[in-house]
Amino acid sequence: MAVVQQLFAVVLFFVVITVSLGGILKKYEAVMKQQSLELGLYNSSDKVVILSNVNLKEIVLQQNHSSLVEFYNSYCGHCKRFAPTYKKLADELYPWRSVLRICAIDCAAEENNEICREYEIMAYPTMRYIGPHFTAGPQNYGTPLETQNLSEIKNNLAQWLVAENRTANITNWPNFQHVTESDVDTLFEGLGSQKEYVIVVYEPENSTIGVETILNFQRWSNVQVRRVTDNEIAAKLKIDSAKYKIATIDRKGNIVPYTSLADTSKAYTETISSFLNAQHFTELPEVVSSTAANLLLLAERQHENEEIVKEVKKNKHLVYQADLEMAIRGTIFNEVSKVGEISNDRLLALQRFLAVLNRYNPLGANGKIFITKLYEYVMQFNQQLSGKDFENEVTKLESQYKPIFSANHYVGCTGSQPSTRGFTCSVWQLFHYLTVQAARTEISQDPLEILQAMHGYIKHFFGCTNCAEHFQAMATKRKIWSTPNKDDAVLWLWAAHNEVNNRLAGDSTEDPLFPKIQFPSQSSCSGCYKQPISPATMETNWDKNAVLSFLKNIHNPEYISRYGVEHEELLQPTIEKLRQKRMIGNVFSDMDMRMGMLLYVFCIGMMVIAFKLFAFKGYRKKPYGHDLLGKV
Repeated sequence: MAVVQQLFAVVLFFVVITVSLGGILKKYEAVMKQQSLELGLYNSSDKVVILSNVNLKEIVLQQNHSSLVEFYNSYCGHCKRFAPTYKKLADELYPWRSVLRICAIDCAAEENNEICREYEIMAYPTMRYIGPHFTAGPQNYGTPLETQNLSEIKNNLAQWLVAENRTANITNWPNFQHVTESDVDTLFEGLGSQKEYVIVVYEPENSTIGVETILNFQRWSNVQVRRVTDNEIAAKLKIDSAKYKIATIDRKGNIVPYTSLADTSKAYTETISSFLNAQHFTELPEVVSSTAANLLLLAERQHENEEIVKEVKKNKHLVYQADLEMAIRGTIFNEVSKVGEISNDRLLALQRFLAVLNRYNPLGANGKIFITKLYEYVMQFNQQLSGKDFENEVTKLESQYKPIFSANHYVGCTGSQPSTRGFTCSVWQLFHYLTVQAARTEISQDPLEILQAMHGYIKHFFGCTNCAEHFQAMATKRKIWSTPNKDDAVLWLWAAHNEVNNRLAGDSTEDPLFPKIQFPSQSSCSGCYKQPISPATMETNWDKNAVLSFLKNIHNPEYISRYGVEHEELLQPTIEKLRQKRMIGNVFSDMDMRMGMLLYVFCIGMMVIAFKLFAFKGYRKKPYGHDLLGKV
């Protein structure tokens, strides 16, 4: 009975653990899904509507409002620099939200591949204006917005919204029509009883001040704002082009003119807001959904990131398995998959990239088969391959050979902030790793195989257009195609990476906890420096032989850190684990065979002696037992 109870307790324990782990995993998946929405360049604290493959259609297409959609890439330097401007735009145009939504979608998120491919996004950031009742179709994916200047963006949007007023039959659209002479005495005609005032503003020629001001008060139910451009009509409303630019008219026909500090929408808005506050008018209430649960999940994820960052800061020069895998995941499942058409040089670049990945694959057994099968699939094509077909094959192979990846988050490339480091860091790590593996083995004699694959991938697939252009220019300047051997390929990439670090040091995209420095630092490899950095030239006198040795050491598969890996069983056993498994075997294999035979003979002899002693004692006891039984 006791044994049964113990077995039941053990089973119950494992059931509880399994259920708990299931709950944790589900919670972690929820965090990761929410992170893809919240931890791009924008989050719930911004006025930017975050789009994804799940909500884009219901928010943007076939709606009674317009949308401005920014297609961005969360690791693109240009996108990071533009993000504060776009946030400011969303903040300033927030009063327009009944008519215009300021939205953004992260094309670096794998789930958004199809949308970014469908909308033919070839560079980042790309902004598209999408009008009301819009239906996407071939060659019709919205109106491109070519400028990144805040004032010009607002001006363009105002003009497009006015144009919609003339073409779209939408009942809630603002009245952008200029006040005419016949309107002066009929301003309240057709307005509901809640409208207590009509406010008319003067709009100079070739300006959108009036339009912007109308949109700023679209959500105020007590008033309607109109614009006037004709000086004679304006004069009838006590407006002149010199002093009085704004007039309020009540239902009794009383007109009160107001001055404005400047001929800007902002100044007009401040003047009108003061009037409305004096009347105790308020904006329509906002319907706000609770984000407490989302914020809790994000806080937990941020805490986890902080713990990872602490660990990484203690081991600055380690290379992590998780980062290598995240780079492969990002390149194949996202970057390549969202390209519309893969042909000519782009197809050749993909084939070369998969070829070196197949040769020096850092994944486990399942991952190696996955890459091999994908490489064989792509090599069948000579002319053209669609990104959609590539993505379908990736999905099929992943389902067939899963699980492929032992990790699903960054470790050494984790940023202290959501928009820092991440994928770009991991791509550098992956190609450094590949150059070292090529130099350590004799699989190929081509010294350019990795650099050529990297150059092609960055040119044709890397999501940061500006980064790709910089890399190509640097490659030409540094004579990438003249690299003579595989060791020099390792050093070429190391020097190129340091040049990029030098260029981006102090940039707004830099992670404050991981500044762009020349690698390796003196604390990581003091022997890599021949002498201290010269204050005059700020140039480092490197010992390149020591640098090469250092790079080969940290990228040696035996020393790749598995910290943060969730499924280590998918990877090849480390040397330490193999040593532990073989420890007993090694002890006996080193033992002298003659001693083994001697022990064997000794054991057999002892067994024979023991048997005889036992048999003899049994024989001596038998007569005594017989006599005793006989007496009975």
